[in-house]
Amino acid sequence: MPKYNSAEWDEVRKKFSRSIMADTSLVSLAQNVDTKEWPHTGEEEKPSKYIDFTYDELLMMPEIAGKTDRVDHLIEILKETLAFDDPFGDMVAQVEDTASRENPILKTLARLNIPEGFPLILANFSEGTRMVCTSEGIKTIGEFADLGQKMSTRVVLGGDFRNALNALTHGDEDGIAQFLPYRKGFTGLHLAESIGLVVGALPRSEQLALARFYGAKLAPDDAATAKPLGREQCEKLESSLRPAVNTALDWFKDEKAALVQSVVNGGTFERYFVVLNDPVREVIASRLTANALKGTYTIKGQEPAEKKAGFFGRLFGKR
Repeated sequence: MPKYNSAEWDEVRKKFSRSIMADTSLVSLAQNVDTKEWPHTGEEEKPSKYIDFTYDELLMMPEIAGKTDRVDHLIEILKETLAFDDPFGDMVAQVEDTASRENPILKTLARLNIPEGFPLILANFSEGTRMVCTSEGIKTIGEFADLGQKMSTRVVLGGDFRNALNALTHGDEDGIAQFLPYRKGFTGLHLAESIGLVVGALPRSEQLALARFYGAKLAPDDAATAKPLGREQCEKLESSLRPAVNTALDWFKDEKAALVQSVVNGGTFERYFVVLNDPVREVIASRLTANALKGTYTIKGQEPAEKKAGFFGRLFGKR
């Protein structure tokens, strides 16, 4: 029975294609690793002669046909040479893999089913933290976790950067929900909370002003704080939030589809966003999402969504 299989041959030939030993005599390599001699002595007998062929093709070559033990011999020479050529390669890979698996932040992400690829554009971070991430080429929460572990050993972290790392390190669900669309008591990330965080990035005074413009009934203290907002100012705020809302809808494709189906079946955007537990953000998130989804669905027996005011028309009046 062959000692090595096709998968092992593919692995070794791929690695050897980058080795400086690829054009060294197989006879010399066999001697260097103290194994039995390679039976062919021609000038062309080098690893580069064989590594471009698949395992099955290798078995049909004249030098090897009918002698599967010679395939094992070749693979053994190449494997031993690679170990000699880079004796610490496997050790370094193992150390890096272990360090990654021991990262407490990555463990929290896995336990709470938070995808490492979640885009930081949808995280509720300050401009300062975003600048640090941008300068380091960090675009996802997984990369943020890795960066945080490295930076915490060499710099003093502050602000929401530190708070986010602490929350993720210790699995603080309340803390995590401050900057990721996480719903306490559940796992994974959610569309409603994601758009809620987009709205939450606005200063509270602007949130109140926008909600008031949409016709929301505010508490007395909030009503006193909310400044009148003109149509042009409203459109400017909506425009600033639109890219992030669209990004959230694109990321949460399944939840977006479920939301649309719910509305088609008679549900409302307002009810969908009640999980935000903040009437001001609920109103804004509902309006922004309804606007973003215009024209994507039709309620049976009614006009297409872009031609009707929906519950906003009933609540706030048509614009």
